[in-house]
Formats: sequence, structure tokens, C-alpha cells
Amino acid sequence: MKTIFMRIAWIIMYGLICLVSILPLPVLYGISFLVVVLPMKALGYRRTVIITNLSRSFPEMTYEEIGKTTKKFYLYFGRLVAESIWLFTAGGKQVLKRFTTENTRVLEDLQKKGKSVVVMIPHMGNWEFLRACSCSQKENFCGYPLQQLHMVYQQMSSSVFDKLMFRMRNRHKTGWHMLESRQVVRHMARHKDTPGIYAMVADQCPGPVGRSVAVHFLGQPTLMIGGPESLAAKYGFAMVYGAVHQQERGRYALRFTFITEDASAEAQGVPTQTFAQLLEKDIRQNVHLWLWSHKRWKRNKKTQS
Repeated sequence: MKTIFMRIAWIIMYGLICLVSILPLPVLYGISFLVVVLPMKALGYRRTVIITNLSRSFPEMTYEEIGKTTKKFYLYFGRLVAESIWLFTAGGKQVLKRFTTENTRVLEDLQKKGKSVVVMIPHMGNWEFLRACSCSQKENFCGYPLQQLHMVYQQMSSSVFDKLMFRMRNRHKTGWHMLESRQVVRHMARHKDTPGIYAMVADQCPGPVGRSVAVHFLGQPTLMIGGPESLAAKYGFAMVYGAVHQQERGRYALRFTFITEDASAEAQGVPTQTFAQLLEKDIRQNVHLWLWSHKRWKRNKKTQS
């Protein structure tokens, strides 16, 4: 019975989202403001978490400045929802008009050397636009065949939402081989000699039993997930920072920054600390464009031990 109910819920939600997503993006922005942003403000969606995170990260901010940043974050979150819904049915050409890449030489040079790369992605801008990298209009991405683009994701607790996100991120069969986090080690071991790109969101709070790296981030001790660095070091892969920057509303650029050519040659924790430094620099330039509603600092060394 539960399986049947979940199937019906999936069909209804997918149908509604696809129906809404065919609307022009400016219209979706308006709808999102009415049904997402205003209710979030009225109900104070994760307001305590957001204010606490901002206060700890920017102690120099006044309460008024924190309040203004929180409001700007709500507006950004509303746009994020609208754009993610739009991406459900948006064609490749439409997406590519709103997405560019910068400093691609970083990946092109690594591809020429036959290196596989772990690209560490933060929750900035709209990371869902990453699917533009594997649109069928492209022959390759920075020299890497589209079939060698791998997106690592963590299965969601809700099977309905997990299936929805998987469908959105995997619409184009020419690229972004979706790898659930528990499959990554086995896949890398089998394909370690085939140059490819492994994109991993790397700024989450580590799980209670997950591998973590202690860094200094936004003025405070922080634990970051250690999986990306650990895997790259295990197989001698390169590491690159890739942040999705907002150029203007609805337009983004994926910018690459070199971290290391061989993670196994680096001291443990150094690549992740470099990632944290690069991310902090980007956050300080556009504070409200990071996902402040997550509990980034809910664990420390004591809770991990």
C-alpha cells in the first residue's frame, strides 16, 4: 500500500512540476515570490539558523545588517526554487544561454595530462545549472567526453523528492553519470585509468560517522566532509574548486580554480583547507548567495569522536 501511495504521489508531483515549469522564467519568479518567499518571511523559515550562522560568521555585522542579509537570502532562495523548477523542462539551448564557464584552462590542462579530477562544488549561486555542462549541444566538456562526467549525490530521505531531483539532474543521457555516494569508491576503482570529472558538493556538514576535515572557515573552527579529498588522494586524482557565480538574475558562470594536480602528494587536509579559503572569499563578496539555512556547524570534533 505504501509503495502504491508513493507512486501516486510521484506521478502527481512530477506532473504538476512539469506543467508549471513550462512557464517563462520571469513568471516563475513572480509565482515563487508569492508562494515561497512571502510564506518563508511570514513563518520565519529557519530564521534562527540563518541569523545564528550569519552572526557567528560575521561578528562585525550589526543586527540591522544581518536582518537585511536574511531578507536578501530569502529572495535568493525563492529564485533558486523558481530556476530549479524551470530546469525540469528547459531545453539545452535555453539553459546554455544562461550559463557560461570561466577559467576552463584549468580542466583542459589536466585533461591533456590524462588526469581525473574531483571538482569540489559549494552551495553557491544555483548549482543545479551544472547540468548545462552535459547538454547534448556540446561535444565534450573541457576536453572530457560527456560520458565521463560524473555527478555524485546523496540519496534523500524522501523517495519522492529523491526521484524528482534525480530526474531533473539526469534528463540528458549524454552526460552526468549520476553516482550515489555509496557507489563512488567502487566506480572510481573500476575506472581509475579513464580520465573523468567527478563533481561533488563539498560544503555540507559531515555526517555523524562520516570522514571529516577540521578547517578554519569564516572565522571559526569548522568540520567539512572529507570524502572528496580522501577519494582524490586514494586514486591520485587532481582537485579543482568550481563555484557557480551569479552574473545577474537567472544567469550564472561556473568558475574553476586549481587546487592540486595530485591529491595524494598533498599533506592531509590541505586541499580541503584550500577549498574552504576559496569558498570564504566568494562568500564575502556575495554573502546572501550561499545556502545559510543549513546547520553547517552542528557538529564539532567532540561529536565526531
